[in-house]
Amino acid sequence: MPLIKPRTNRVKSVRHISRLQEPTRDALVLYARFIGDTADYVLNQLIDTTIAKDRDFVAWRTEHPNETAAKPHRGHGASSTAAGAETQH
Repeated sequence: MPLIKPRTNRVKSVRHISRLQEPTRDALVLYARFIGDTADYVLNQLIDTTIAKDRDFVAWRTEHPNETAAKPHRGHGASSTAAGAETQH
């Protein structure tokens, strides 16, 4: 039984360029094939479920409701380009 269920709704997507280690990329692609969905969807689900378990981050988000990813921030090793993030219009 897969841990990640096929998607039930569509959410707006943005483009984010990042690098994966080759074995991780292979596992990602194969898992997506296993559940019959895209690697993008699997990555989003992994990030959502992992972040939801981080109590410190959830508390921080509650304390900072106006924080957005678009706002440049130099803390915790983040670069001014948001680690290569870019939005797609």
